[in-house]
Amino acid sequence: MTTVTTAPQVAVSPQAVAILNLNMLMQLEGKYRKDLAQHLGRKPQNMSRMMLGGSNWAFNDMFKAAEFVGVTIDVLTDPTLTPSKALAIIGERGGDDGKGGLQAADDNGRRRRGSGVVFALAA
Repeated sequence: MTTVTTAPQVAVSPQAVAILNLNMLMQLEGKYRKDLAQHLGRKPQNMSRMMLGGSNWAFNDMFKAAEFVGVTIDVLTDPTLTPSKALAIIGERGGDDGKGGLQAADDNGRRRRGSGVVFALAA
């Protein structure tokens, strides 16, 4: 007789997945929590608590957060979203609003448009 043991599945809430994906997408695009807070009409302190999972998100907040990073709710709550998939999504919509994609440094080595990612240009 053969016994097969499976690992217990960990129940992960869609909110927890959405927060992880939101953090990843914001980091990839160089967006800040303070800007997300403003987009949601929240105080930055409340946004920090929300991002740490300390409070339940309203559906409207989740929808606006998805809008902020330019994805749909189903992408935001996708437990299989990886950085490479996220970069592909960002690349697909790179020119739609003029703000998508990663930003590069200008000729003087300064950041453009508030990007959190800075790339130095070769001289």
